[in-house]
Amino acid sequence: MSPLLEQFLRWLGQLTLIDFILILWPLIIIDFLRSLIKATVLLSHALYLRLFKRKTPVIGFLPKVSIIIPAHNEEKVISRSIEAAIEAEYPNKEIVVVDDGSTDGTYRIALQYAKKGKIKLLHRDVASGSKAGALNYGLMFATGDIIITVDADTILERDAIKEAVKTLLEEGVSAVSGNVRVLSGEKGGINLLVKLQAYEYLLALELGRRFNSIIGTLLIISGAFGAFWRKYIESLGRYDLDTITEDFDVTVKMRKLNKKLVFSEKAVAWTFVPETLRDWIRQRIRWTRGQAETLWKHRNVLLKQKFNIRFVLAVYDMIFMDVILLFIRLAWLMYIIFFFHQNFIYILILITIIYLAIELMMVTTAVLLSPRKQDLKNIYLAPIVAFIYRPFYSLIRFKAYFDWLLKRKSRW
Repeated sequence: MSPLLEQFLRWLGQLTLIDFILILWPLIIIDFLRSLIKATVLLSHALYLRLFKRKTPVIGFLPKVSIIIPAHNEEKVISRSIEAAIEAEYPNKEIVVVDDGSTDGTYRIALQYAKKGKIKLLHRDVASGSKAGALNYGLMFATGDIIITVDADTILERDAIKEAVKTLLEEGVSAVSGNVRVLSGEKGGINLLVKLQAYEYLLALELGRRFNSIIGTLLIISGAFGAFWRKYIESLGRYDLDTITEDFDVTVKMRKLNKKLVFSEKAVAWTFVPETLRDWIRQRIRWTRGQAETLWKHRNVLLKQKFNIRFVLAVYDMIFMDVILLFIRLAWLMYIIFFFHQNFIYILILITIIYLAIELMMVTTAVLLSPRKQDLKNIYLAPIVAFIYRPFYSLIRFKAYFDWLLKRKSRW
């Protein structure tokens, strides 16, 4: 046994319960308990469904579906997205592709499908400047009762539309978030950064979005693949142009009207993610800024009592976990360095062990819930995600919040 390990075990044996709590209070209260509750609820719910399996509802009628694919300079991926939408197994559908002022070959590629009558192609000479603008333009020409939005870099599985519609037809459901997974990098590569994002999407969708759907706190219908009853989108005034995360904004607007939103784990689509660190940073800054814009825009949720309590709690939870917790973690680190500097290395080892255990618990839960057991192959990424990827992402979020405060402009 190494001297360091021996000294660590001796120090650990001398810790009292009070010492343990004083040193690790945010880890225990926020990270460990939250993760344990989430894993327990998800696995219990999955077991309940297996023991008391609900009958799959038979679709008595097939409402018309309009699949809107907004595209801006997407010549490398647009053909795959269109072909997947065409091959999706749902008879009563139309595909609306919106070329939003592309300067590359996007329109030329999409035109080949339009000439064959497979899609409805819309072209704007001047870009709207936002994905929301492109979606609104597509809505003007869509004729379906159900609107499904699909990013140009997203590929639908063959039964994805059918599964989304099946869920949308359940009583009281107004919108459905699809299960978006990572196929490869934007250029077709699968490097370490792509694998880390695949791991991240697995946990975010199979755990996070599934959990929020179960307890009624879902706040995001994914812009990459989401399904809505058209009447609700129209009643909201369509998509607003004042945020760069139109999916989050429209979801909050629907929650304000007390609409029921759910996650469909069987409605699967595959997306391409940034392969370079520079592109990844640009994407995450845009996402985080958009979150800040939307939360600020809908800040009346925090001040008025007329909204659904679970919706309000979900917004408070997002603000706490995504914003306030950044500063709590920084304060916690300073607290440990200042008050426990003599045992800092031992504390660091203990924190590492606990965080790694939490990460393994969560990824194992996600794999158990996912029908694709090959997801287990990425479990070795847990230490990298826990100690490098997420901390670095926190720094990026800091920058994004400051960009928003300084009102720096961003385009889609």
